[in-house]
Amino acid sequence: MRAAQLLSPCEIEIRETAQPQALAGEVLIQPHRLGICGSDVSFFLGHRKVAYPFVLGHEMVGRVAALGEGVRNFSLGQKVIVEPNYPCGKCDFCRSGRGNICPHKQSMGVTLQGCFAEYAVAPAEFVWSVPDSISDLDAASIEPLAVALHAVLLSGAQIGDTVAVVGCGVVGLLLIHVAAAMGVRVLALDRLPGKLAMARALGAETPAPDGDTARRWLGERVSTVFECAGAAATVELSLACAPRGSQVVLLGLSNSPASFVPLRIIREGIRIETSLIYDHPSDFARAIALVAAGKLHPARVVGETFPLDSIRAAMDLAVKGETGKVQVTV
Repeated sequence: MRAAQLLSPCEIEIRETAQPQALAGEVLIQPHRLGICGSDVSFFLGHRKVAYPFVLGHEMVGRVAALGEGVRNFSLGQKVIVEPNYPCGKCDFCRSGRGNICPHKQSMGVTLQGCFAEYAVAPAEFVWSVPDSISDLDAASIEPLAVALHAVLLSGAQIGDTVAVVGCGVVGLLLIHVAAAMGVRVLALDRLPGKLAMARALGAETPAPDGDTARRWLGERVSTVFECAGAAATVELSLACAPRGSQVVLLGLSNSPASFVPLRIIREGIRIETSLIYDHPSDFARAIALVAAGKLHPARVVGETFPLDSIRAAMDLAVKGETGKVQVTV
């Protein structure tokens, strides 16, 4: 089969490679549309290491091409998506319902070969059928939608609440979409005018992107600040601007130290929460149902689409971070 292989940092090529086979309990999928995630960008740039050559990608919609032994709940040609993080199901974290932080977790396109290829394989337990009424554009965006949905549910936001989103990347935009659809007022902050325009289109209010304005806006009755940018500076801004009695939910994956004043956090009762991916299997089931019902349309955050043969151009655009979700067709 043909696959986009990452050969070294910033070097990715379409090459012929062996087609994977569906082993017992697995499903072979022929991807149709794929999304480029921030983690793909990190691997592409060499910020995270893999054993080269490596096939990136974990956001996809496709059709079932073959079934491994023992798999009976799918049919050939069925439209499916993949929940690409596979907790072990046996450790203390998994048994307590915290499989998202399982230390033995395997992930498509991270620890296992990904889906930027003509075929990909996944455990049947983590393959989800989706109705044909859901467009490929929406279906390929359900995985990052589940990330945003998990964070909103974790926060406990209710109709009439006001929340703030710091960083309008894809997850931030999808979080705005989810919250606004729930009747939650959303204030959005970003340094890029184009991202703020997308946030407004999804129902957010946007102040000028400077710290003083942020402090004034977040001085309103904001119950939760979602940090989605993944930079030390935005973590510090989120904590500094969080009103008394609110909570800060960290989604962005910054690898740099951030500082805050513990006295203020404690004295003002500000809670710090973290949100990593999603809960298996509940969040994917919810996300699919909401899209199928027409209540959420994650394709609204999709920017440009490239054919697989143009994977390098697609990655270069994703690296810039100035557009919405970049997708690839196979």
